[in-house]
Amino acid sequence: MTRRIRTTLALAAVASLALTGVAEAKTYKMNARSVGKQVGVKLSARITDPVLGRCTMTGKLVIPDTQQVWKCKGGTFRLTGHGTTGASDDAKGTWKVSGGTGKFKGAKGSGTFAGKLSTAKFVYKGSIKV
Repeated sequence: MTRRIRTTLALAAVASLALTGVAEAKTYKMNARSVGKQVGVKLSARITDPVLGRCTMTGKLVIPDTQQVWKCKGGTFRLTGHGTTGASDDAKGTWKVSGGTGKFKGAKGSGTFAGKLSTAKFVYKGSIKV
């Protein structure tokens, strides 16, 4: 073998080892249930999800949008909700995730939510990709 071929093969081997170390994006499917409260424009909630575990949320309501920060084991992420109200005290809408910290760094995702305003109980469904 010539020196050039050996160098090329060595570089190819090193490159293939480096590529196997690249982490694949992970997708979290959400089916989160929240129980919260509202004081003025300030929001807070306890959240449970089969995949994310127990989380807490703090946020701000500026009708019809919410700006939320979810703190879960391993990191936090920002969620923006856009809601509508229906008959009686039903509320539903969409949400998007943009960025985070820890295991949620660079997170993106979206989904829907629905619940009752009077009880402040909501269900968030969708997915987050990190």
